[in-house]
Amino acid sequence: MVKEIFIEFRCTAVLFLVIFTKYRALGGTLIKNTMMKKNLILGILLLPLLTYSQVGISTPTPQKNLHVNGSLQITNELNLGGDAIRTGSAGRAGQVLKSNGPGAVPTWENLAGVPNDTGTVIAVNGQFIVAQEIVVQMTADYVLSASVDRTYTIENLTNVIIDNQNNYFSSARTNLFTVKADGIYEVIMNVQLSTDNGKSPVIGIWDSTTNSWVAMVNDYFTAPTGHFQTYTLITSIPMLASGRYSFRVAPDGAGTTIRYLSSGSTGSGPVTQMSVKRLK
Repeated sequence: MVKEIFIEFRCTAVLFLVIFTKYRALGGTLIKNTMMKKNLILGILLLPLLTYSQVGISTPTPQKNLHVNGSLQITNELNLGGDAIRTGSAGRAGQVLKSNGPGAVPTWENLAGVPNDTGTVIAVNGQFIVAQEIVVQMTADYVLSASVDRTYTIENLTNVIIDNQNNYFSSARTNLFTVKADGIYEVIMNVQLSTDNGKSPVIGIWDSTTNSWVAMVNDYFTAPTGHFQTYTLITSIPMLASGRYSFRVAPDGAGTTIRYLSSGSTGSGPVTQMSVKRLK
């Protein structure tokens, strides 16, 4: 379908009369000349267009210098900015168009805050970031023969599945991690352990700067002594960049074993796993 192009003339009626009067002054016979008529019409059409007219495509009332009421197809580069002697910028591959508000030239910008780290992208204060995330598993059983009722750092948490901010430190004897920024963090801990029947061991995250639990779960051990029971903690808590955190257990004064593999007639696989992920 052919689009009608409407031109809103900005020249005044006085300008039109000046042109028409000038041509009439040249003599009536000239006006009768076909070529002169064409020149007159062309002049009348073009002169208003050159005096800051607005062009509308499929609209009789254009609101800007160029007003397109419909789809627009561009088959080559799009240049932004520039002036009478300088070409505008076509941007670089992968950049996106960013509005700078009314009366300002849009600019080509890199897609804001798209990071390269592995993990979940979240929006914080108007920027995209990869949420800090730590996921670790055990590489051997942790056997604790303690009878003192206090907290112990869970050992052998050395199979690091993800630590995208490199803030987790572990060995066969200890574990420690920090968070990059204050925020709300999701905590998931799944621990399979064995202790004396009737005891209530605690598992969770300990903050060494305050010497207190920031997340924990305790449960009455109902399995027979020597058997295993699974403890699960799923919660979301505030964590601070100033904190020093570790995954710990408080055995309730009895020997406790945390195992890294669950096995049976159908096979075996990792069972004890800890994870911390920033939500906001």
